[in-house]
Amino acid sequence: MISGMVVTKKSKTRNATQDDNDSKKVKKLVLMILSIGFILLVTVAAALNIYIKNEEAVSETKNKMAIYLHNKYNKDFEVGRPKLSGGGLDVLGTWEADAYPTDDKSMMFRIIKAENRDSFSDQYTAKIWSQRETARLNKIAQQNASSSKWKVNASVEIYLAEPLADTARPDNPKMENIIKQDHGLSYTVTLSYGNVDASSFDNVVSDSKRITDFIRKDKEVKNLNVDYLVKTTTGSIKKCSGRYYKSFDYSYDSIKTCLNNTNQDEESE
Repeated sequence: MISGMVVTKKSKTRNATQDDNDSKKVKKLVLMILSIGFILLVTVAAALNIYIKNEEAVSETKNKMAIYLHNKYNKDFEVGRPKLSGGGLDVLGTWEADAYPTDDKSMMFRIIKAENRDSFSDQYTAKIWSQRETARLNKIAQQNASSSKWKVNASVEIYLAEPLADTARPDNPKMENIIKQDHGLSYTVTLSYGNVDASSFDNVVSDSKRITDFIRKDKEVKNLNVDYLVKTTTGSIKKCSGRYYKSFDYSYDSIKTCLNNTNQDEESE
């Protein structure tokens, strides 16, 4: 009888110890879950705070860009979502966005703003100048194409550097004077020829030189870049590029040699 009572007491003691250990394990598990939950909560809260601040910065920058453009050009603009690039490690970045006047979506251009500073730069004037020059140059380009089998298209892209990009307006200063400067902008022309057969190639080279001479000598464009593109009737593509900061004399022989050295199949374009 006594022996049985001793066994029962030992059994109860073991059960109590086991229950105590299980209780401690449960408490540890609960504490661990709570700790993980707290860390996750803090992480989510921090991420949410960063997201909210970023969205506020995006919204504020977009609004400032729209106000800047309206004040500068006295018309309304639609500004896309700005993106911040080049920042980090105590280095200020640059906000960039695409924008266009609300009355003409086709006039898309780039606007930038320095981070944490109300310093803006935009390419709207450059866009207008590019459009005007493209129309003018195409009239020159079509003078020979009308009596030829091949077709030609000319386009101009003007880029304004600071501080000219900050101060220039579509009609002030005069574009005709600015493009003669050797600083402040780049003037890139693309001459695209199509339906060119072997017998017409030399004529196309001569025509491209004629247009290039008009730009360089008659218009006196200084910082000139020219991209030549010739698509032949056999499907091949010949390309050549001249840059104002590289040595290229734009002679007939130079253009022809350059085009012949960059022949490729249209499928690889």
